[in-house]
Amino acid sequence: MFLESGVNAPLDAVAQRAGIGRATLFRHFADRHALIAGLLQRTLATLETEAASAPGDPYALVRLLRFLAQHMVARAPLAEYWQAFDHDSAEFQLAQRRFVAAFAQPVAWARAAGTCRADFQAEDALLLTALLGGALYARDPERRRQLAARAWQLAVEAGQLRDPGGT
Repeated sequence: MFLESGVNAPLDAVAQRAGIGRATLFRHFADRHALIAGLLQRTLATLETEAASAPGDPYALVRLLRFLAQHMVARAPLAEYWQAFDHDSAEFQLAQRRFVAAFAQPVAWARAAGTCRADFQAEDALLLTALLGGALYARDPERRRQLAARAWQLAVEAGQLRDPGGT
């Protein structure tokens, strides 16, 4: 629903699309922010699972960044919401720490194997995410895909990322 109508979609419509009643939605999520925070937590859990899926893989970093880029473009309204969120809040800071922690091992494996810049840090994934997020400002889905492809190309070059399947 958020993809079709943005993060300001009526919550009644969200509940209806989910096949639940309004009361059930609000029993689990007090408001729009809580619902979107829940979606962020789910996204972080997915990212953490993806990061841990190939222990020791020297190409895990590039694969994780590609996964993130595809996830962001597919969920553009949610990514935009979090870009505008209060970055000083404890909730945002915790989410950011989880995000960086998910990249720690893939970065270490990539650095050891030389499949990224020698000075790449897990925190650099935040910078590349901001670069990749630039594509979200295009309203037209095709233009968004074009910008995402260009942002990906720039991220690969900036991070000196290598992938056996090509980037």
